Amino acid sequence: MKLLISAAEASSDVHAAELVRALRQKLPEGETLEIFGIGGPKLRAAGLQVLVDARELLAMGATEVLGRVPRILAALRQVAGAAEREAPDLAVVLDYPEFHFKLAARLRKLGVPVVYYIPPKLWVWRKKRIRKLRELFVRVLCILPFEERFYREEGMPVRYVGNPLLDELPLGMSREEARARLSITTDERVLALMPGSRPAEIDRHLELLLESAQRAALGLRQKGWLGAGQKLLALVPLPETADLQRVLGRVEAWRPAGTALEVRVSQGDAGHVLLAADAGLIKSGTSTLEAGLLGLPHGVMYRPSAVTGFIFKHLVRYRDPVGLVNLMVRDERGRPVRITEELLCEQAEPARLGELAMRLLADPAERARLARDFERLRQVVMGGPGNERPSARAAAEILDVWRARAGRSSP
Repeated sequence: MKLLISAAEASSDVHAAELVRALRQKLPEGETLEIFGIGGPKLRAAGLQVLVDARELLAMGATEVLGRVPRILAALRQVAGAAEREAPDLAVVLDYPEFHFKLAARLRKLGVPVVYYIPPKLWVWRKKRIRKLRELFVRVLCILPFEERFYREEGMPVRYVGNPLLDELPLGMSREEARARLSITTDERVLALMPGSRPAEIDRHLELLLESAQRAALGLRQKGWLGAGQKLLALVPLPETADLQRVLGRVEAWRPAGTALEVRVSQGDAGHVLLAADAGLIKSGTSTLEAGLLGLPHGVMYRPSAVTGFIFKHLVRYRDPVGLVNLMVRDERGRPVRITEELLCEQAEPARLGELAMRLLADPAERARLARDFERLRQVVMGGPGNERPSARAAAEILDVWRARAGRSSP
């Protein structure tokens, strides 16, 4: 089986690597898997012939994408050219709709069927693009349970395969084990700060989160929750696609004298950080769901560019939550239940974020409420279809498409 795969996001690189491993396990005896396309470190380690490094494409929002148009167009030509030469049996794309709609259009002209694994959130931003989704993709594999109904009602061939985070998070590890792994003592007060995975996200959120954490540390010291000489430990776990040295330099440049905050930056250990921390401030995205599944009290934040913020507020006019934790749990009428607080756009500023962090760290009633709600979340996410791991279910669907296109019968 020859597969073209494209995963440009840090999280989708991890999900795609798990998918590749599951595909190899499920392939019929005598069949081999050849993969090429776009990916990061995890996919490369899983055997991807890398045509374009995922880090070259990462952008965020309407204005940031414009700055990468030349590289995006070059990547489209490169991948489409390779598809024309190699004639893959199938293509699988993950997330990143700005790029993958364009890539799917080129692959469709070449007669390559395309499966969308982890589809775009069209129910938030661009419901009008459903028609294009139907034209370009032969199957959608969604990872959020409420998405299946949305896509099915829009006429898409869709399957809910469960959430791949269940394959990847250290769900069986204790908080004490996570702290020992990170060399954190049991009495340290720990706040996780997650600015995002894309360069533009880190640029926009890093100092904002550091300043917010500093305000929280000073406030907690004033209230006696931190001892006179004790510091709040802020952990900043970066994905493997991030520029670690650049972030370290920015943290060092930010660090004020006499701070009540100790900052540690790491890479590739977000799951352990979320399990070890007492609370978190997390940029809206996959990491919020990771935090909820691991039981970490957290707030959701996001500060877009001025243009993206204007589009979101005044043109899209989306009024439901954006955090995945708040979207996954539904009430009896199917409406999202707001579990974690969200500070978005102009609300995402140091005073409010610092106050939220203080409450998450030191308010027992709030922490107890979140613990109960996160248990509801785990029941929703873990109650997925079937008994197989999500990546194995996604692999089975992809193989089903492959067999149907090739006229093969199922084993």
